[in-house]
Order: sequence, then C-alpha cells, then structure tokens
Amino acid sequence: MADSVEIIYGDSNATLGQDGGGGDVTFEWGTPRRFDLVIGTDGQHSTVRRLVWGPETGFVTHRGIYVATLPVERELNPTTDVLLHGMPGRLASVHPVRGDGGIAALIWRGKPVPGYDHRDTAQHKNIVEQAYAGGGWIVPELVERVRDAEDLYFDTVSQVRLDTWSGGRIGLLGDATSSVSLFGEGSSLAMAGAHTLARTLAEHHDHPEQALQAYERAHRKLTAPKQNAFATAATLMVPATRLGVALRDNGARLVTGWQRLTARAS
Repeated sequence: MADSVEIIYGDSNATLGQDGGGGDVTFEWGTPRRFDLVIGTDGQHSTVRRLVWGPETGFVTHRGIYVATLPVERELNPTTDVLLHGMPGRLASVHPVRGDGGIAALIWRGKPVPGYDHRDTAQHKNIVEQAYAGGGWIVPELVERVRDAEDLYFDTVSQVRLDTWSGGRIGLLGDATSSVSLFGEGSSLAMAGAHTLARTLAEHHDHPEQALQAYERAHRKLTAPKQNAFATAATLMVPATRLGVALRDNGARLVTGWQRLTARAS
C-alpha cells in the first residue's frame, strides 16, 4: 500500500481542520477522511487555500492580461511553426501539436471584469468576442470557434503571493501558492516544488511541519525571480502599442535569423 496512490474523481474539499497529529478533510460527496499531511495543489483558484487562508482576493492579483486557449483544426496552421498575429494589446496564435490538430491561444490586455467568474464559460466567450472585435488575419475564425467551443480554457493572468505557504500539517504547492501565471514556467516550477517537498519530507520524516518550512525556504528561491520578471515578459508577449508590436516582431525576426545562421554554420 505504501507504493500505491488512491485517486478520487469528481469530488472536492468542503472543510479542512487539523491538530498536532494530522489533518481532517470533509468532501462535497465522499466520506470524511484523516491524513498525516494535506497539500493543496489545486491551482490559482485553490479551494484548499481558501478554506485555510481565506478568500483569494487577499492573495491573487490580476495583472491586466487575459488568456483563452482551445483546440483547433490542423488546417488553420498546417506548418510546423507557431503562427502569431500581433495587434496593440492583443495577440492571436496557432500552435502545431502532434497529431491532426493544433492549439489556438488568444492573449490580451484588459481591465478586471466586474463580476468575473472563472467558472462561467458563457461569460468568458462574451469577453473574448468583445476583446477581439475587428481583429484581422484569421481572428474572426478563431472567435467563431470560441463561440462554439466545448473545451475552452479561459482565465485572468494573475499572480499568487502568500506570506507563508503552510500552517501546521497543511501546505500549498504550485500555482496555489506562487502562481506566476503564463509567463513564468508554472508547470516546471510546480514539478520542481514537488521534488523539493519530497526531499524535505524525507529529511524531516518525523517532523512534517519542519519539512514544509524547509520546502518553502528552498523553493521561494526559484519562484521569486520569475514573479519579479512578469512585467518584462508581458511587455514582450503583448505590447500595448503599435510601436511595441513592431519592435517585438523585428526583434523576433533577428533572433530567428541568427539561430538559422548558427544552425547552418554548425
């Protein structure tokens, strides 16, 4: 049993409590359980964080950018290149993937939307349609696919910052605790954080509270620079002006040209 993992689908935490010996979890549907350690890895809108640390308004900061992605037909980009179309404050792209399809991404600058609900797909589709009205290239086709999409990812580009990542036997990992959202290697940092947490738990196996604190001290060294670099990354990806778009595109052409020359020379 020590080498196995139990996976429960279609359920979520309802309440969390703890004492010196472990954490008590009730679920929306399942039977209450007790665990030695509770780790919230449930993303930017973490339920674990909300139950223990409070509403996300105290920890999640919208950084003025939105992103929407959806699968599209291979015909929209039959090449092996990532196709980008930049407009002031807006970016549309189609990425090739293995197989027959591709991924479209729409990334744009925008103020916080009153009443925004990260689970309201109909609201998300309306936001995309308004943001990309009048767009060129294949943008109208992409917006049409957003309207009909059954598999649309949509969210604000936000950052998560907490003074502490753990309390007693409950801790947080990945975007739930240090999201750098879109521009900061979130998946890679989450995996690195999981590795660090596993190591510190092994080193402090009799003292999980100490393990969580050691994990935080070590992993903050990786996440802090990424969070601080957000403004530069956002400016490069979604310039706010026509001049910024031109500078970004010309810079990309120079880098691509240099890489091709280097490849031929080698």
